[in-house]
Amino acid sequence: MKLEQEWTKKPSKIMTWSKDIDYVMFVDENGNSDIKDILKRISKGNKVDDNNKFFTVTGVIFTREQYAIARQQIDTLKNKYWENGCYLYKNNFKKVCFHSREIRRKESAFDINLINYDSFILSLTDLLKGLDYKIISVTINKEDYLLKHYQYNVYNTAMCFLLQRYIYVMKGNSKGIVMLEARGKDEDYILLNEMKHIIFETGIRKITSNELSNRILGIYFNPKWNNEYDNTFSGLEIADLSSYPIHKYVRNNKKDKAFLAIEDKIDKYPDYNNKGIKIFP
Repeated sequence: MKLEQEWTKKPSKIMTWSKDIDYVMFVDENGNSDIKDILKRISKGNKVDDNNKFFTVTGVIFTREQYAIARQQIDTLKNKYWENGCYLYKNNFKKVCFHSREIRRKESAFDINLINYDSFILSLTDLLKGLDYKIISVTINKEDYLLKHYQYNVYNTAMCFLLQRYIYVMKGNSKGIVMLEARGKDEDYILLNEMKHIIFETGIRKITSNELSNRILGIYFNPKWNNEYDNTFSGLEIADLSSYPIHKYVRNNKKDKAFLAIEDKIDKYPDYNNKGIKIFP
């Protein structure tokens, strides 16, 4: 097992890419991978709530050049609606962070008394439509998963599919990294160990662990903001804004405006079913 890299020792954040990295995939998730409640409901013959049935992980993939453009355009948008692009979060001025839940609920920096909300949504939609990036997404239907007697960890299964598709998107023998949002120390350690297990030991269908470890050069866990709070990690914001509409689409089988804004970025669009969007089983 190739464990000499620093990122394998503990959950770490990354601030700059080295020149040998061609792509970065930012990952967000919706729903949860826990199966205890669903197991209990199945055993009692009770209906499983659709809001708890699905677990989605979504990756947004940028080249170095694409990401530089995305960061600049996001900063420009923030500066348009907030002074210096900042907001007073709990007595501390920070760069505004685009968080899907807060935007939908019109909370925090997105309060309708603070900004022209309708104008902002139009601007944000136009920005997402105009950005150049690829989306891959995997949803596990946890009820069907258990009824078909799959035994593997749900999160691990979703990440296997996501990493597989990431390799397919990267051109030639190019190399990439993965960035997830940091949660808690214990949770990040668990996720890191699961990802290392896939990359260095098991591999995934049609892709050996040797190829994975040669092409994925790091798994990183970054917070929403940098240490000074004067900047955010824009890719994590875009992953957040892209993942929820897909999760909602899979859950309800309806394309809302947020989904339509990003639909053509889904890998293999317009023929993305079971490709750019994977539902399992």
